[in-house]
Amino acid sequence: MKKKFIIIFTVHLLLYSFQLWSQNDTSKIKFDLELRERFDLWDGINCKNYGDPHGVGKLNDKILFQRVIAGFNYKPNKNTIVAGHIQDSRAFGWSLRNAKYPDLFKYRENNTEIPYYIRNPNEEFFEIYDLFFEYRELIDNSIIKAGRQKINFGDNRIFGRGNWGNTGSWTWDAVKLSYLKKDNYISAFMGGTKIHDPKKTSIPFTSTEFWGGGIYAHYKFSNIINLEPFYAYKTAGSANYINTLNFNRHWTGMRIFNPDFYSFEFDFTVVKKFGNEGSKPIDACAYVVKTGYQFKSLFSKPKLSFRKSYASGAQTGNEINTFEPAYGSRNRYYGRINILKWSNIDDYEILLDIFPAKKISIQISCHRFYIPSPVDVTLLKTMKLQEGKHYLGNELDMFAKYKIFKQLEAVSAFSYFWPGDVQPINNEMAKNAKWFTFQLHWKING
Repeated sequence: MKKKFIIIFTVHLLLYSFQLWSQNDTSKIKFDLELRERFDLWDGINCKNYGDPHGVGKLNDKILFQRVIAGFNYKPNKNTIVAGHIQDSRAFGWSLRNAKYPDLFKYRENNTEIPYYIRNPNEEFFEIYDLFFEYRELIDNSIIKAGRQKINFGDNRIFGRGNWGNTGSWTWDAVKLSYLKKDNYISAFMGGTKIHDPKKTSIPFTSTEFWGGGIYAHYKFSNIINLEPFYAYKTAGSANYINTLNFNRHWTGMRIFNPDFYSFEFDFTVVKKFGNEGSKPIDACAYVVKTGYQFKSLFSKPKLSFRKSYASGAQTGNEINTFEPAYGSRNRYYGRINILKWSNIDDYEILLDIFPAKKISIQISCHRFYIPSPVDVTLLKTMKLQEGKHYLGNELDMFAKYKIFKQLEAVSAFSYFWPGDVQPINNEMAKNAKWFTFQLHWKING
């Protein structure tokens, strides 16, 4: 406990000292610092176990997540940026920490020890967060960016940072070329996504989980409609174990939306996945449909929306029909307690967004989850549906954000999950689960 206090106190002292120093810096090099402190309370669930008291880890974790990102941005002229940052992610009190379960987040062939690679969602010590070179206007309205970087577009569903996880789901070692003109843009990139090994520093363009890339474009037609066509590609990276696999996965589709068309909102995404897993062809699909209306004349300007998220599942003969998300974010869309992702899912959702003050936003959402193809499906190593059933359960999510001032933001969230037609877990009826979090996110820019 004393060690934790010293670490937290030292980080806050560095933040304060850094803020005073950076305010007086007028050079071309700017230093910045980002600190995120999040306290989580879990009950009945962890990321590897739902409802089994004899399973891995604790079901009532109390965790302090800490993420520190520090580094510099150097701008020798108006068109050039060179940046580098270090990230340190810790999970104090986490029952699944690497020191206790060093094999838990290893990806490898079943019943083997090696080869493997590690993708830990919460622990990564003194890692390279980004390290890139960016040049603007090589061609009019163009940007080229090369090196370690975060890549996200649109609503983060196809390409997203996945920053809610303490290590951040997707970090690219890539070359990206973008062309921007007014409200429109097109970006194309290729590279690899890094692994997350708490004991190793990942050098850019080595030890990648996936090689791949994509194209994403945004076209705005008047104030009526926005179109975002996209393409994504994924194949085996260079890290141990995954480099022995043989697959080529492709996604292509379109997002069509308008967040405010005379107070109405519509947002549609459709995706086709194809390619092959070894000798087996892939034929899968997914879509999202969202409609809503904002009552701007009422207090807090509430917006009521309805959303359905679907992704195919199962396997027909030698053909793979299970949809897998490309490189997108997860937590905000398919239940914040993180039981499901955009794969083999049929999610009916009601959302209420309210804005009681200028710097405060609140979202309340209710999910009803179904599994289209439940045969041989196990979630969090313990959850299986009863034979012939598809109804997984309901979830209530509440999420609030308060921008205290420019550099400090507070977030709080609560989730409650009710199991549906789930088989008994460890010979007992599946119980409800809940989660609560409170987070402070502090950014200091030089």
